[in-house]
Amino acid sequence: MTLQQLRYLIAVAEHGSMTGAAQELFVVQPALSRSMQSLERELGVTLFTRIGRGLVPTPAGLQVVALARKVLGGIHAIEDSVRAEDPKRGATVRLATTATLAIEFTRGLLPGLDKVHPEVTVKVERHDSRVGLFASLRADTADIALVDLPAPGGFQVLPLRRYEVVLVSPRQTLLPDPVAWTDLDGLPMILPSRGSDRRADIELLFATAGVRPVVAMETDERGAWMPCVAAGHGSVLWYADLAQPFASTVSVRSMSPRLVRSVGLVRGRGPMSRDVRSLLDFARRQGVQSCEYV
Repeated sequence: MTLQQLRYLIAVAEHGSMTGAAQELFVVQPALSRSMQSLERELGVTLFTRIGRGLVPTPAGLQVVALARKVLGGIHAIEDSVRAEDPKRGATVRLATTATLAIEFTRGLLPGLDKVHPEVTVKVERHDSRVGLFASLRADTADIALVDLPAPGGFQVLPLRRYEVVLVSPRQTLLPDPVAWTDLDGLPMILPSRGSDRRADIELLFATAGVRPVVAMETDERGAWMPCVAAGHGSVLWYADLAQPFASTVSVRSMSPRLVRSVGLVRGRGPMSRDVRSLLDFARRQGVQSCEYV
């Protein structure tokens, strides 16, 4: 059996259904079902029985769930003891992210973390690209990263939430709401610098939709995007939550079909400091998904 199976087992017991557990774990339900069936075959017992639409642990299942919690608790204790051997590690949580997501973290998650865990110090380090974020994790110059998902294999992922990407335009722009992707053809747009990861993502969206907007401005200074849009220089694709505060000076439109991105916290497979776990546990209590390896 694997630690992943034990995490799956606990999630099914807590949610009382494969569907709820799969949503929490950010995995597809068939994979979760196959994993539980494999665990039952290995142990030679039935772990859950169906009552109505829900799943209830059998007596044997209750015993295995209790032991699984102890095993995972022991893993956490081992990680804490290893970290304790190096006092220089874990004193400050080094969080790597992009400029845009740094705004979301400091505005949304950090204030609540300060209240619940005032002992946890987070140093936010901004990177220009996703490549730089994952490179910092591999080089151990960052403890955790806040990134657009999906993440490369080999990292531990805590999906935070899903964000709608919207079109933010000057007030005088005549477009329907929601706006079709085909309406972006020939539209003056403010884009990240050519050659950047973000520009490559956006160019792929344009190519998939078969449109070719006009490049009105290129800049990676995201703090300048909203003032430039308000000044009438062009439109920009941005997260709805970050664009709404500027709704009095710009026009915010959903895309049709809607564009949604997932954002999450990502870390390597190495030992986890107490402060990093406090950050992850706090994020989980806000209603986000459970940690899972990809």
